[in-house]
Amino acid sequence: MPLLKLWNSLRGQSTNPAAPLSGESQASEEPATKAANQGRAQAVKPSTKSSFGIFRGGPHSGLRKRLKTISACSVLEIGVGDGSRAIATMEALSHQSDSIRYFGIDEFEMAGGVNLKEFHQTLRNHGIHPKLFPGSVDRALVKIAHTIGAIDLILVTDASVVDENPAIAGLLARIAHQETVVLVSRSETWISLQVSSTHSSRRVA
Repeated sequence: MPLLKLWNSLRGQSTNPAAPLSGESQASEEPATKAANQGRAQAVKPSTKSSFGIFRGGPHSGLRKRLKTISACSVLEIGVGDGSRAIATMEALSHQSDSIRYFGIDEFEMAGGVNLKEFHQTLRNHGIHPKLFPGSVDRALVKIAHTIGAIDLILVTDASVVDENPAIAGLLARIAHQETVVLVSRSETWISLQVSSTHSSRRVA
């Protein structure tokens, strides 16, 4: 055998075994790498279980807390929203009484808000039988003063109602008695409003 051919043959024998070793090394490294990546992915994967119910009490939790120490047999909500606040309020007050009357003032669809019939049905589905006064706040308060009388708890969901119309405080005083609680929502915080028979008002914490 010529020397060159013999030399090439010897080189082929010495290098061929190394190739499988390299392939085997890569094959053994790939599963290890995949396993490590999977382990890291599992370690940083966020939990799908929500902690909403543990750390938060829902969109009206602040109001619910304020109502824990309040006893009321009649509630007036000025600005009713979608009805969820009324439901939360009635549920929070139910520990004191199971016969609470609910009244609501809102312009409803006249001002592009919730549909009156739909709102009424939403509350009835939760066992609440509301008496609603559609229209402007001042006119509705006059009707309540003439037909309903004093209210135990009054919720003013938009502070501008009393800020922009001083006469509203006087109308609230007409439907308030000595123990009436008036709460006004300011920046998602419910603040007590003291109304007097002299039609003046002042805020207290």
